[in-house]
Amino acid sequence: MTKTALLRVYSPDASGSRDPVPAFVRVYGMLSDDGQEPYREVEWRGRSMVCPNNLRLRVLESTVAFASAFRGMGAGLVPEEVARAADMELRSYHRANPTHRSHVLTSAWHVPVRWFTLFDPGEREIYETEVGPRVRFRTGLVEARERLAAARTVLEELGVFQAPVEELGHLAGWLSHFGDDSLVELDYHDVSDLFERDQLVFDDSAELVQQSLLALGEGDMTRAGELYGRVVARWAPAFSLTFSS
Repeated sequence: MTKTALLRVYSPDASGSRDPVPAFVRVYGMLSDDGQEPYREVEWRGRSMVCPNNLRLRVLESTVAFASAFRGMGAGLVPEEVARAADMELRSYHRANPTHRSHVLTSAWHVPVRWFTLFDPGEREIYETEVGPRVRFRTGLVEARERLAAARTVLEELGVFQAPVEELGHLAGWLSHFGDDSLVELDYHDVSDLFERDQLVFDDSAELVQQSLLALGEGDMTRAGELYGRVVARWAPAFSLTFSS
């Protein structure tokens, strides 16, 4: 089964859904969630916050995005018939439910570097599960937006990082659909299983990303490149499983 990292948004006024998952997703083994929980609930700053699972919408979005991303790299990791079916069903879903938004982004085998821009290293937590330790970050949506905007500004002013700027723009667009009182959570989830316990405990990916952005803002391209390279090197073995699975 594919191991995934998750970026979630919890809101105080959200509710869950039990919409069925498309049959073709199960046939091709692309589902990494059993869909038993219609939502997740946590306490945050004295309030109960809910992150709807919306599994049907989420797997459609992630299948289309995954197929599009790797088709551009010349890798047919998602069967063409699955990609077409997912795209058609996603369009149909949006026509029928124009106000629905996925509260969860999913990434196979790794944590995208851009997700780390939302968090301060001090917001990192280790939590235990039956199968081992996990890593997560939690922050308020306002703080996440401010950090994301700052990162975009740094990259835009340099004018040489068009693709990362666009990726951060897409992330900002997704976050724009949620209220300021929301909670943003990055959960390594079962991608954590790809690392030894010590590697998780001492993981400083978020710190390296923030330091790299700071170096870019100061015009120190050499140090920024070294710091970013350390993050990429750390996640490269996990990301490579995308192409070997």
